[in-house]
Amino acid sequence: MSEKQDHVSGGSSIANEDVTIVMQGGLGGEWDIRYSARYLREVMPGVKIILATQKTSAKSFDDGSDFDAVILTQDPGPLPSVKLVGAPHNVNRQIVSSAAGLAAVTTPYAMKLRTDSYLSSRRAVELWSRWGEANPGPRQKGQARILVMSLFSLNPHYDERLCYHLSDFMQFGRTEDLRAFWNGPQMDLGTNTYYERHPYAAHSLPREREFRSLYGTEQWLTLGYLFGEGPYPIAYHNDVDEQIIDEFEEYLADNFIVAHPFDVDLHMPKHQHVFTDRYFNAICYSFEDWKRLVGKRSNLTGSDIGYTRWPTNDRDKRSYVAVRQRLRWFRRFALARAMRRLLPRL
Repeated sequence: MSEKQDHVSGGSSIANEDVTIVMQGGLGGEWDIRYSARYLREVMPGVKIILATQKTSAKSFDDGSDFDAVILTQDPGPLPSVKLVGAPHNVNRQIVSSAAGLAAVTTPYAMKLRTDSYLSSRRAVELWSRWGEANPGPRQKGQARILVMSLFSLNPHYDERLCYHLSDFMQFGRTEDLRAFWNGPQMDLGTNTYYERHPYAAHSLPREREFRSLYGTEQWLTLGYLFGEGPYPIAYHNDVDEQIIDEFEEYLADNFIVAHPFDVDLHMPKHQHVFTDRYFNAICYSFEDWKRLVGKRSNLTGSDIGYTRWPTNDRDKRSYVAVRQRLRWFRRFALARAMRRLLPRL
């Protein structure tokens, strides 16, 4: 590590023609994916766009003219929900179609984007060009850092203490790094249903006791990229202590850039309400949090300022989350009392 601070410059200019956007996911969203592809070409003229989805999702999709390529894969099918209550777990669908889409990329840079989202600028490319390759750290896995979104990149100091839980909303980086990220192992049923047969760790918080799967989706993907088939530095989803967190944050600083969706003009109607939610912004890493980590790790600074909202410092976040935890307990207690009063009348 150098003794002086290194200030990131404007970065190298990345031409739109050197970028491929892989739009991955189902096609049953609120709007036709072709509108998103056309809009992305207006935002980034010259960009290449690949649609990657399962054959079963594309049964009624017969016009791929808005894409440079349409990659259809066999559907591995869903697993049971990650948490005891929730939607089916599509992690293997993500892995199969994302890997196939990225395998078709011929440009040096790639973006992985969900089919239910779009961008209104090229700020993600510009942000990465300043930070992606600056001052690489000793725990760097690939050729450069991968840009990921802050929501739901969980900070394990707070409510859901899950290390290596990095958002899969959107990614940008060198093509070979995104290929490596999505080349990890698929999840098996035993891992996905682990807590149906095993107790939670004694230190588990209420939200951590909602899990069915041994690891969260985002954890499984990140661990697979960094450590392949294993062994993993965490044995289960909320395996956490200060040493584990410190090591995780070293990997985070060396391998990723964390930015808020507002920092890169990402739009995702399904989750747009979360973008300004105080609670989720409090329990997730922000770009400012990441800058502090990478500054401490690599003496790297820069003038980019990311979106934040109160609480922004550790003391205020801990106080705020503690209040939210008490309110959550109170609501559950009040509901239980109301149910006990109601049941004798039924």
